[in-house]
Amino acid sequence: MSKVCIIGAGLSGLVCGMRLAKAGFDVVILEEMTYPGGLMASTHLGGEYIELLPHHVRRTDKALNALTKELGCDNKLKWYDAFWYGRASRKKVGYFEGGFASLTNLLIQVITDHGGKIFYSVSVSEITTNGEGRYLTSCVFSESRKYEVESDYIIFTGSCRTFVNVSHGLPMSMNMRDQLMNITYHSRICLMMQMRKLPSDAYIQLKFPGQPDTPFARIVNHSACFNDRNYGGQVTYLVGKCQISDPLWVESDQMIMEEYLRAYRKLYPLIKKSDIKSWRLTKVRYAVSEHAPESDLTEPIDGVYVCSSALTRYSTTEVPENRMDTVIALANDICTRITEKEKALHERKEDVIITAI
Repeated sequence: MSKVCIIGAGLSGLVCGMRLAKAGFDVVILEEMTYPGGLMASTHLGGEYIELLPHHVRRTDKALNALTKELGCDNKLKWYDAFWYGRASRKKVGYFEGGFASLTNLLIQVITDHGGKIFYSVSVSEITTNGEGRYLTSCVFSESRKYEVESDYIIFTGSCRTFVNVSHGLPMSMNMRDQLMNITYHSRICLMMQMRKLPSDAYIQLKFPGQPDTPFARIVNHSACFNDRNYGGQVTYLVGKCQISDPLWVESDQMIMEEYLRAYRKLYPLIKKSDIKSWRLTKVRYAVSEHAPESDLTEPIDGVYVCSSALTRYSTTEVPENRMDTVIALANDICTRITEKEKALHERKEDVIITAI
């Protein structure tokens, strides 16, 4: 049984883990955080789970909708009419009963049911070869305990730049390293607020008349579309895009919250600070890549794969978008390549045995 080391327990890492564990591979997943989900990570709010960053499902998300049917949770996916600010028509968007945590938990259940293992609070320090055709992933637990995983395949699901920083021990060409390092990213600062009331029934607002210089780029009124649920209040997200060189990036959570709230109240003057029951700020360093690469970089060397949202498309000038569907499609493709490579390897071994006999 070949072993696969998957770095990252976000959506792409969990999908890869689920597919390969079901295919009979020995799967080990290493996650730096204390919880799974990556950009789809959730927290408790009131009596329910809710995502730290806004999420929804589209009718056109073929890979994601197929995954929910495969896992048997399509009955938990409900569809709602969503009103976009400034648009006359409404769109149908989907959301899970119990939030996207229900999808994450099902993926984890399938992985563990098929013998896969997931380790949390693990920081990967180096990926190298063991000199015998296998890969060695060196990492450290939060309590400073060292740990190594020897594997036949590696799937890295973080940013391209982080992959380059931990892969100096791999026989990767300088040209490949440069191409991966040239992929730059925008960061995200997202303020999630639990409020007594929402000032708008629009699900998503991208334009702010009279206030063009707001620190956030969009407002996502979660509860305006998906109802109150059991959060104990109504939920809205203020999502900003920035560079880590921006002064706002290094400010404290409290200062950023006050800056966001100041701009929000200029748009909706009737909102009072007392209308906010609770809030939580989330920063994402590598949120969305600024451009697509010129070529396919998902397999920088044989047996090592980078399943990153930045690599879902190449040879295009279209502005990249970090969407779950394209990441799932890439994870499916990488798993297919690994299983086909493993099948071809076993067939060659069988041919050698037959020839020897």
